[in-house]
Amino acid sequence: MTSTAHNPWIIMTQPNHQARLRLFCFSYAGGAASNYRVWQGKFPAEIEICAVQLPGRENRLMDPLFTHMTPLITSLASAIRPYLDIPFVFFGHSMGALVSFELTRQLRREQAELPLHLFVSAHRAPQLPDPDPPYTIFPA
Repeated sequence: MTSTAHNPWIIMTQPNHQARLRLFCFSYAGGAASNYRVWQGKFPAEIEICAVQLPGRENRLMDPLFTHMTPLITSLASAIRPYLDIPFVFFGHSMGALVSFELTRQLRREQAELPLHLFVSAHRAPQLPDPDPPYTIFPA
């Protein structure tokens, strides 16, 4: 996989300047952009696959990690904005579903272009309570 020279957040295996739609893919918590490397061959040529690479994964292994959602989403919104020049959709799996949902909300707050569709899998709806909330055995 190769990334654009100026933006390590977006990985495109086959950049397509004639694409009519961009599909941004957001991976699960331990996943990376390479999870989507074969997708380009599964879609029509009019669709450009853009996998989102979070810090701490693959080519961004040494980049500082985010420990809170808000700064992650703010940084990601800034990084993705140059790619929103043609119609686009988001697909997020598991934690990627939450990231893509929150990114859509951030773009709306910024009055930026919005995805034509938000596809999510393996995550409950954000308004539903977590039936198995995380806990710690150490006091905070």
